[in-house]
Amino acid sequence: MARVTIHTDPMLSRRAFLATTSGALAGAAACGLVSQAEASKRHPQRGGTLRFATRGDASGLDPHRNFINLVSVPLAATTQGLIDINLKSEPVPAIAAEWDASPDLLTYTFKLRKGVLFHNGREVDAEAVKWNFERIQDPKIGHPFTRSALSNLKETQAMDKYTLRCVLHEPSAAFLADLVYYPCNLIAPDSAEQANMHPIGCGPFKFVRWERHSITELIRFENYFETDAEGNSLPYLDGIIGRPKKEDQVRLTSLRAGEVDLIDNIAYTDAADFAKKYTGKFQTWEVPTLATSFLIFNLGKGPFTDKRLRLAAAHAIDHEAVKQAVFYGRGEVARGVYAPASPWHAAGAKPWPEYDPEKAKSILQKAKAVGTEVLLQSLNSFPYLQQTAELVQHMWSEVGFKATLNLYEEPVLNQKRRDRDFHADSTSGSYRWDPDGWFSRQLLSSAPSNWSSFKDEKADKLIAEARRTVDKKKRLELYAAVESIVNEELPILYIHHLTALQAGAMNLKGYQPAISGPFSTRGGGIRTAWLA
Repeated sequence: MARVTIHTDPMLSRRAFLATTSGALAGAAACGLVSQAEASKRHPQRGGTLRFATRGDASGLDPHRNFINLVSVPLAATTQGLIDINLKSEPVPAIAAEWDASPDLLTYTFKLRKGVLFHNGREVDAEAVKWNFERIQDPKIGHPFTRSALSNLKETQAMDKYTLRCVLHEPSAAFLADLVYYPCNLIAPDSAEQANMHPIGCGPFKFVRWERHSITELIRFENYFETDAEGNSLPYLDGIIGRPKKEDQVRLTSLRAGEVDLIDNIAYTDAADFAKKYTGKFQTWEVPTLATSFLIFNLGKGPFTDKRLRLAAAHAIDHEAVKQAVFYGRGEVARGVYAPASPWHAAGAKPWPEYDPEKAKSILQKAKAVGTEVLLQSLNSFPYLQQTAELVQHMWSEVGFKATLNLYEEPVLNQKRRDRDFHADSTSGSYRWDPDGWFSRQLLSSAPSNWSSFKDEKADKLIAEARRTVDKKKRLELYAAVESIVNEELPILYIHHLTALQAGAMNLKGYQPAISGPFSTRGGGIRTAWLA
């Protein structure tokens, strides 16, 4: 087997830039985004501060210790890593300009760009990356989500100043996706002591100040390495003011009042007619594959250890009713973890049990399980999760279950998952850059986040084979086979592919989020945004 080597020019060429952005821009033009042709007539202006209202905020500043969501946390604009993502949410070169994978997929060697700097002026070299990876892997420091991305990394070696070698425990064709700046972002090695007060990253914007749930202030990093098609340094904006506002209506009101320039999500109730209602007043951008909602069944203890009851529960779910009632017809019914808009959509999987309440009733009667008590839980902070859970509770009660719904704060809910102290869980999973990030962490028998306690030898073998398979077509076939097992055995019942509708002021130009929602991407997002 030949080595796999990828080379990329450090400068994003005009042809590459247009190829990356034109498709997404064309798809969004109908929603108010200027076309590529129109944009090319107006040279971006440098300067201005973007006021950005988001649903979420970080729980702390140290990006290794805390969860810095790159869709709804303004601090994500300060981060960067070895690998970036493009507008299609595909891993692409960043600080690593090129790499080489050994034939056995156990060793990856990266050539770093020269001259890339942290915000304090220190160069991002191989020793700095090594220090970051080892810090992330430290169980006393790394956030579990971030640490899980490097669980397969056995050793990091700095071969010379600009050459980094990563040795893996097991062969993996998915390793590049593990190194994307979300979650494996880099901070200056000499800044660890101040990371909780003033993080020093290497992203397009520098940290200024932060007041949790109130304000995030960032300024342009004048030495960021990415350039536009003409060789001008990015980003164009002078700064960002992040205004976390949890309530959908509060964010929308702020946009309409001219208090902010961009909001990361519009409530499904408003998204249905927003673009039509506000044509010429605000722009909108579709995010077609934000996440997937699903139900987890506890196969380790409780009533759903009986597959017949899982079948009855699945037959009771009217997916189309959930789509209309909860999501107002937006998005798509999920038959697997990846939506059709994703490059990792695995077509051909066998479907889950169809909606048939009479069959559900019959199964319960034959199993002498009518009136079985089931405890359904969900997170209390996202309306769509609560609304989905309420509908599921009603549907299950209609066919003969005695369903009880409990809503919990995130720390309590996570503890119940760790203790497997539930019967079913209405939840969702965010987009993963490679399917292995989902299957190996959620469905593999040995995965710590396998909350369903699902154990299937065939599925484990398929997941392991897919991880060490380079050919994408073959990998998709393997993942389709895993999805078929999931839809038959029902450790998880996929419900809906979530979308988002972002909105902004008419004078915001050059902005386009990735198909999964990130606002900072290679050749797009806030890096190429400017204010007219």
